[in-house]
Amino acid sequence: MDSGEGDVVQLYAQFKPLYNMHTDKTMDKRINDLLFGINKIITSISEMRNKNSDSHGVGSKRIIIKKHHARLFINSAMTITEFIISVADNKKEQ
Repeated sequence: MDSGEGDVVQLYAQFKPLYNMHTDKTMDKRINDLLFGINKIITSISEMRNKNSDSHGVGSKRIIIKKHHARLFINSAMTITEFIISVADNKKEQ
């Protein structure tokens, strides 16, 4: 399995099947919607990180991120991280 080389979207794609975090027809629609939303948030965070970060230089697609957007970015990342850790911990307990 590829290490992901720091690609958050790729790393999450590797994590999902290991912890059964995929959407499927047998799961409640609301849970599927949440999992789909997490995918979208992770993709958005990854894109912001790659296109807006000083570590990748200033490109033509760079935008100025306001404080409230930065707060949303950070809080979303922390919430998803806590969720992923709890999913992994839950699997260990089973």
